[in-house]
Amino acid sequence: MKRSFHPTGPGFEEDPAPRAFSEAALTPVYELNAFFLDLLTTLARDSSRQAWAWEAALQPELSRLTSAARARIARCPVCLVDAGFQDERRWTSPASGDGVCASATTLEVPLARSVELTQMTVMLAWSIARTRTEAACIIFGMSPQCARLVANLSVHRIPALAERNAPHVRPAWADDPQIWRHLLNPSAAVPPSRLPPLHVRAMQRQLAEVALATSASHPFHPPCR
Repeated sequence: MKRSFHPTGPGFEEDPAPRAFSEAALTPVYELNAFFLDLLTTLARDSSRQAWAWEAALQPELSRLTSAARARIARCPVCLVDAGFQDERRWTSPASGDGVCASATTLEVPLARSVELTQMTVMLAWSIARTRTEAACIIFGMSPQCARLVANLSVHRIPALAERNAPHVRPAWADDPQIWRHLLNPSAAVPPSRLPPLHVRAMQRQLAEVALATSASHPFHPPCR
């Protein structure tokens, strides 16, 4: 709440900016996650294609995901897509993406779908980073420097940057399939009495990723004595 003054006298009005992690603020993140989960499920159910490494490890769980399960998982308060926001070089000069190699965890989908997914992710990250830098760091696993770079992008550069980075987009935490096994199959998770709720643990992992990215961008130097 913030204080405001009107001709008729002082009063209070609600702050028009929603809290960074309110239901309203996170709704676009949920929608992006849902789009991504639908894509992963469709790929996993397509028997005519060879599964890529990350997908193959989780194909049974992905192929059995119901719409209700996808809706539940999509409500994770962080983005399930890794668009490379920990690599600041990708978001600076036009040639900065050169030398970025695909890995076993890179999303192998038709380029048009990959570009569509990346453009949605970058546009959402850009809009959040411009108003709430700290929230963007947590939601997208950005380093603070990368959040500033993305926030300062001109809108006409976003499509080109998204298309350039699309071949390298991948699932968040792609190097740790166990996190996804718990997301996709909650019954296999450790009992709640021993661990916080799954979405809280996902956010904790995201915070750990942000801390690593931040320390890599700005190494800590102890004060001289």
